[in-house]
Amino acid sequence: MLGYDSCLAVDVEGRSGGLAVFWKNVSNCRVLNYFRNFINLIVEDREVGDWRLTCYYGFPERALCRDALDLLRVSRDMPSLSWCIIGDFNDLLSKQDKAGIHPHPNWLCMDFCEAVDYCALSDIKLHGHPFTWIKSPDTNRVLEERLDIAMGNSQWVQHFPEVKLTNFLTFHSDHSPILLDIIPTVRQRYNYSFKFENSWLLEDDIEEVVVDGWGGIMCNTLIFNINLLVLLLFNISNISIIR
Repeated sequence: MLGYDSCLAVDVEGRSGGLAVFWKNVSNCRVLNYFRNFINLIVEDREVGDWRLTCYYGFPERALCRDALDLLRVSRDMPSLSWCIIGDFNDLLSKQDKAGIHPHPNWLCMDFCEAVDYCALSDIKLHGHPFTWIKSPDTNRVLEERLDIAMGNSQWVQHFPEVKLTNFLTFHSDHSPILLDIIPTVRQRYNYSFKFENSWLLEDDIEEVVVDGWGGIMCNTLIFNINLLVLLLFNISNISIIR
């Protein structure tokens, strides 16, 4: 299964919904419970202890938004662990999460924010393009929204202070894939020092390259010194070769 050892899938209903979670055995996950809109996993972490991961899908029907938020509230304490929730919420935390026509109703934003506050969740900053869903692209009726969100309670955020959520643009779906990296890889920076190669002295255009690289006319004195140095190195190189 795509290189993973385990999978749990919840079937779609009609043309919407459907959830699937894949994991490898090294992740030490176990299924707590699941429903049409969510899958709850317990992640056994040797470093920080067990924590809960909820993969969530909100009702796309606006009439069911309150039911979805009630479900979110109920999810708060099952069980009481450090908690991260990620998925397509089909809702917005603020008006700034939408660009285009048809403003989002204030009451929906307020209800969603109240549910998030009740669950003591913090929104994890999204890096990259600010919207994860698009409709009618390349038209004058284009609509973009940030529907895909990741949040964590204070305990979980303390365990993973360097967590990073990245948005990856795609041309094959109206939703962008998002990546939640709880322990981002830090790329080591190397300080490289310049090293002169004696073989460069044998190149016919070395003087021209040095002059172009060091500023031409603006650095005549420096160029003169470099030319002298190159000449000395060239003589030394010849001597070493003769030996």
